[in-house]
Amino acid sequence: MIRSIALLFSGLFFAFCMNPSKRNLAPVFPDAPKTWYSAEFKSLNGKPVHEQALAYEKSISLIENKNNLLPLGNLDLKSAHISVGGNPTPFHNGLDRFISNDQLLRPSLHGHELKEWLKQSNHQVLFLSIHATNETKIDSLDAAIFNEIPHHSKVILCVFGDSSILSKIPTKRMDAVIWAKENHEIAQERVSQLIFGGIGTTAVLKEKLSSLDQEFAVGTGIKTIPNGRLKFSCPEEIGIDSKKLAGIDLIANEGIEKGAYPGCQILVAVNDQIIWRKCYGKQSYDAKAENVQHNDVYDIASVTKIAASTLLAMHLQTKGKYSLDKKLKEYIPEVTGNGPFGDILIKDMMAHQSGLTPFIPFYKRTMQNGVWNPTIYSETKKPGFEQQVANGLYIKNSFTDSMYAQILKSTLGPKKYEYSDLCYYFTQKILEKQIGQKQHIYLEEQIYRPMGLRHLRYLPLEHFDKAHIIPTENDQAFRKQLLHGFVHDPGAAMLGGVAGHAGLFANVTDLASIMQLFLNKGKYAGMEFFSESVCNLYTKQQFPGNKRGAGFDRPNASGGGTCDELASQQSFGHSGFTGALAWADPKQKVIFIFLSNRVNPSQDNWKIRDLSIRTRIQHVIYQALQ
Repeated sequence: MIRSIALLFSGLFFAFCMNPSKRNLAPVFPDAPKTWYSAEFKSLNGKPVHEQALAYEKSISLIENKNNLLPLGNLDLKSAHISVGGNPTPFHNGLDRFISNDQLLRPSLHGHELKEWLKQSNHQVLFLSIHATNETKIDSLDAAIFNEIPHHSKVILCVFGDSSILSKIPTKRMDAVIWAKENHEIAQERVSQLIFGGIGTTAVLKEKLSSLDQEFAVGTGIKTIPNGRLKFSCPEEIGIDSKKLAGIDLIANEGIEKGAYPGCQILVAVNDQIIWRKCYGKQSYDAKAENVQHNDVYDIASVTKIAASTLLAMHLQTKGKYSLDKKLKEYIPEVTGNGPFGDILIKDMMAHQSGLTPFIPFYKRTMQNGVWNPTIYSETKKPGFEQQVANGLYIKNSFTDSMYAQILKSTLGPKKYEYSDLCYYFTQKILEKQIGQKQHIYLEEQIYRPMGLRHLRYLPLEHFDKAHIIPTENDQAFRKQLLHGFVHDPGAAMLGGVAGHAGLFANVTDLASIMQLFLNKGKYAGMEFFSESVCNLYTKQQFPGNKRGAGFDRPNASGGGTCDELASQQSFGHSGFTGALAWADPKQKVIFIFLSNRVNPSQDNWKIRDLSIRTRIQHVIYQALQ
């Protein structure tokens, strides 16, 4: 009988994740390996790193894939990672980019402890990685340990390096088996992308491999194709010289140096590949402020309109539960009453030409000589005052009705293009009535979590460590405090932080995935969230003389506007008051995300606009493509 696993390894690494609701740990190597995601390329073994990366990628063999488990689609699941030998950190961090991954190193973990843990495990997926290196000799393995894996768990075995280790493992129990010839960090990173569909594989075995209970013949290899998730890549892999993108660094740092914002995140994806993902500067101007990290989230302000409300509208229109061709009174007569607002066509409203007032500063009527009206606000949470507006400030629940009453008392103007936040007060009422719950709950459960988006949420303090939430304005006009973890928009705050027009917090990576979903016409990781016809309907120009789509911003007729002049007329996206921009170009297959907190410490700072930071960076990207 093969001896206990505890006697065989000098180091056993055990990692687990359980999709905690309030956890957001920074990976050890956010972009492992760092060297081949940097603008300054280095060589590896005498060859450019990107060539080495593609070589590793092409050599990965998928030799077992029961029921087409890989690539993984819906990521709303509990998973665990158990790693043996070598250095598993690059693989672990690769998994962490797609799925929650808290790491616990336990070199002294004994076999019986692992067996007990497995017996109690309720994980749907187990990642088992074996890292065979010259430093870690793996001579035998206790096969009985695999008998303890719960039947409800899908097991994905990844072997890096010496393939002879397979002879110690009963692979018939495995649902997927991947072999990478080396335990190199690039190989580990590419295997993690293969698992989630960022890349595919066509490699076949050139030698016979044997496991403890199975043989894999020469020529064995299961083909997979990318499933729509963005690949983590680099400019050279798609034929772009990184030096042509160096202007991104210059412009981003210029914005910091000139006080346009304390820091930012930038992402560029081309041809379904993330070729630029970097953080710049600090979270704020405070002397003790932390550097911006990849898992920090920004208030994305009006980008919420497309990343939440319009997305949900497209989702429901595909299901026949929402239509641009209906009037408000057909959905929410209890809100609009018999007045003129009920006759507003949703298509007109979402294209910003229904005559709605651009903006109503609701909070001003709740202040008395610059002080909160005590009949409307409470500094403690209590019955009737459960909607939190900011730290130590709660608004009367029934005041939401007063806000809608104010809208209905406003004057409807002529039907011409005039941007207004108010349309999304109405879409929220319609959408929530159709789904029968708050839109942030439905979006998280039905779209964000299945897509694997962990850094895109309303009410960020319920999901993230405050240290990873970027602060916005020091609001002395209304909330009398630095806004940190609470939505910047006053109207959204008075609705409790969940609104149709604002309230989402995100990082560039997850926001890019939403834009990728739009470019994919509703399909993502084997799932369909809306139809291609609905996507085309919403993203196209709705009316002559009005550049807008349904919910989406678009270029001016002559080019440019919110986006750079080189962006195509098919492109679409949205900007955000806090200093955000999300833009997608179907013609060039380009995604550009820029997130900042230009409103810190004051919303009166418009240097980001005056310096044309975002459009100039976009210009650099298009020039590099040309």
